Amino acid sequence: MQANWQWIPTAVAVSMLGACTTRTVTHEVVREQPIVQQQPVVVAQAQPAVVERVVQMPTAPQEAIPPSPGPGYSWVAGHYEWNNQWIWQPGTWRAGTIRPMPSPIVETPGMSPATATRWIPGYWTIVNNDWLWVRGQWQ
Repeated sequence: MQANWQWIPTAVAVSMLGACTTRTVTHEVVREQPIVQQQPVVVAQAQPAVVERVVQMPTAPQEAIPPSPGPGYSWVAGHYEWNNQWIWQPGTWRAGTIRPMPSPIVETPGMSPATATRWIPGYWTIVNNDWLWVRGQWQ
């Protein structure tokens, strides 16, 4: 008996069509309402303006250097020091070897710690025949 293979393509096509069925899927759409919570109202208080005052050192007066009192003396140039105001310290001769006053150090004051403060820049002062840098500060 001989097999009849001609019907196989038709059978495959029919079985494939049977697999292609239309199916209707219904989705339910749920819309949620947002939950509104009442928050307390915070009123921002106006901050007072910060005025950063810098108390600049005055210009140094011209000094006439008097003659040395003798050998072994060094001239200490006049300079300002801070004591609730800038106070001029006149130049003087001192016994021993003293290096010249170094250049000022540039300092960044940063933010003022309070509204009623002022920045006092740093300065050089003479201590034990050498220069000492006094750092700037908020007062």
